[in-house]
Amino acid sequence: MKVAVIGAGFAGLAAAVDLQERRHQVTLLERRGVLGGRATSYRDAVSGEDVDNGTHLMVGAYAATFDLLRRAGAEDLLIFQDDLHIDYVDDRGWSALDCPPLAAPLHLLAGLLSLRLPWAVRWQALRLWMAVRFGKPPLGMTLAEYLRRNGQGPDARRLLWDPLATAILNETPERAAAVLFYNVYREAFLTRRDASRLVFLRRGYAELHERVARYFQHRGGVLRRRALAETIPIEGGRVCGVRYLQRAETRDEIRQGKDAVAGFVDADAVVAAVPWNAVPPLVPEALRAQPPFAGLARLGGSPIVSVEMWLDRVVVDRPMAGLRDSEMEWVFDKGSIYGRTGPPQHLAFIVSAARRSAERSNQELVASAEASLRRYFPAMAGAAVTRSLVLREADATFASDPEAEAVRPGPVTPVRGLYLAGDWTATGLPATIEGAVRSGLAAARAAEAG
Repeated sequence: MKVAVIGAGFAGLAAAVDLQERRHQVTLLERRGVLGGRATSYRDAVSGEDVDNGTHLMVGAYAATFDLLRRAGAEDLLIFQDDLHIDYVDDRGWSALDCPPLAAPLHLLAGLLSLRLPWAVRWQALRLWMAVRFGKPPLGMTLAEYLRRNGQGPDARRLLWDPLATAILNETPERAAAVLFYNVYREAFLTRRDASRLVFLRRGYAELHERVARYFQHRGGVLRRRALAETIPIEGGRVCGVRYLQRAETRDEIRQGKDAVAGFVDADAVVAAVPWNAVPPLVPEALRAQPPFAGLARLGGSPIVSVEMWLDRVVVDRPMAGLRDSEMEWVFDKGSIYGRTGPPQHLAFIVSAARRSAERSNQELVASAEASLRRYFPAMAGAAVTRSLVLREADATFASDPEAEAVRPGPVTPVRGLYLAGDWTATGLPATIEGAVRSGLAAARAAEAG
């Protein structure tokens, strides 16, 4: 079977690799020169270090993702925590969720004892654990409502659930679909101990995608970069390929102003692994008002803002930390994660569901990040910021509200041979790398089944 996959993010790469391994003829079209979609990176020209378009964490529950990376020979880029450990800092000092090596979910319950919390909050956390473990999925309600119904007070939300949920869902509890948090909680905390541990990358995400792409090409797959998919022609109710525009690929071609060339990939099946708002323009206009394409207009986006900062000395003394009561929610020591010690220290600050922060100027955001350092890290007193970057992703993820759950489509469409993939499809998970990989695999299996 000849298959065209549009989009070389995690979903598209997962679909392409899976189909190629099953001996189908696969052509992968990516509109940009860099791979990875909404989880990529680039090499900073000044520092020479990788800069992610937002720091994307993985957890040990990402079984499909790790299986893909193992097959592609990219496991060496992963750094696994032994057990879940998250440091938090506020005006009272440091505290940590430090889970011991006990069977799940005892590891989480013991870890909550290590975190500086009022005993009332610990009891409320136990109540929520009982609700997730034994209760029904909270369909059709927001996370804020689910937390309220299960007795989670203001302190429990501020100290535990709001920071964690906003980071996982890229949405505030007042907007987010409770069932997505419920599903993640069950997979990460209630299945096995190592499912909750954090996983970092030794390099930027672009290197990870390049490894997977090389594996795909080594097995005979065709990758076309800077190939802008324009339409998916449909004849007799079935796809027949993809029309695309091949733009200049190399630096020399770009400098010389080489004209784009129209191209066509003949295919028995097409997997559209692109953002939700990029799908309708690919299909004939008559189909855009029909499900599932019409429902995609009801999916919105949620932004992420990140601030990359370099200091003239080491100020943050751990790989990551949660910054309570701060606009900047998390800080990561990217230099140490990448294996570098000493100054200059490369830090990355993250703001999820950043609707308000996204409207602020770069200068204001950098000042906010610097203020967080001066507030919580005494070593910042004599330090200086030597360089900073601000990155905004307006539609970093789909807005994971209850209404979105009702319209997220599966991989199969009414058009024969056309399949959908992406973390925004009906995976049961929020917009995560694991959700994207699972969606790509589901689309590949659906395409193979015909």
